[in-house]
Amino acid sequence: MRLNEIYEELKDRVQFYCVYIQEAHPTDGRQSAQNLVDGILYEQPKSIKEREELAQVCVLRLNLKMPMLLDDMSNEVDRLYAALPDRLYLLDENGVVVFRTVVGSPGFDVDAWYAAIRGHVGAPGASLPIPGA
Repeated sequence: MRLNEIYEELKDRVQFYCVYIQEAHPTDGRQSAQNLVDGILYEQPKSIKEREELAQVCVLRLNLKMPMLLDDMSNEVDRLYAALPDRLYLLDENGVVVFRTVVGSPGFDVDAWYAAIRGHVGAPGASLPIPGA
């Protein structure tokens, strides 16, 4: 998986997090045909515990290496970052968004995200900016 490759390459220079948000296509909502084919059949979690359990399933199914965080049950991260169904962001040292994938894109442009990260932190071996300096 390309996300894992990028994470492994840059994890010593960049803080990576995947935020698990609400289900985009739950069985008790707007189920997608592809989810039926792929066997991704889950109801919308009703509690943070249920969301945590599905996040763990996601990590295992995708073999995701980067740390996973949970959005709260009010879906604040999803709302603030227009994250549904999935988006990639790059925030700078001050928490300012410097790159994001397009809203509503089918999937996301991992290569554009990677290029933005490399453009921001430089080539491997280059020194990183010191926050506040």
